[in-house]
Amino acid sequence: MAKRVRILCNGYLNNEISLRFFIKQKAQTLGLKGYCRINENNLLEIEVEGKEISIDEFVRFVQKGTRDEKASNLFSIEMFDHFKGYEKMEIDIV
Repeated sequence: MAKRVRILCNGYLNNEISLRFFIKQKAQTLGLKGYCRINENNLLEIEVEGKEISIDEFVRFVQKGTRDEKASNLFSIEMFDHFKGYEKMEIDIV
């Protein structure tokens, strides 16, 4: 089964630029497509879609990456059954 997930992270840190690179790399390794960016509310926003098993592994990766960084890190996760049709994984940095 396929899924799409949207993750919002708050309380992010000094190394969030490198984190976005790692997020993109992990998503591509898992065959996921979507985006990772800082949104208009200054939150790290990640949205990816693909196979359910890959989505589950990706969410665990993001949770592990945020857990020890800072006590104030908060994130929300929304799961969807429909795709938006992303063609690649993008990040908002050069």
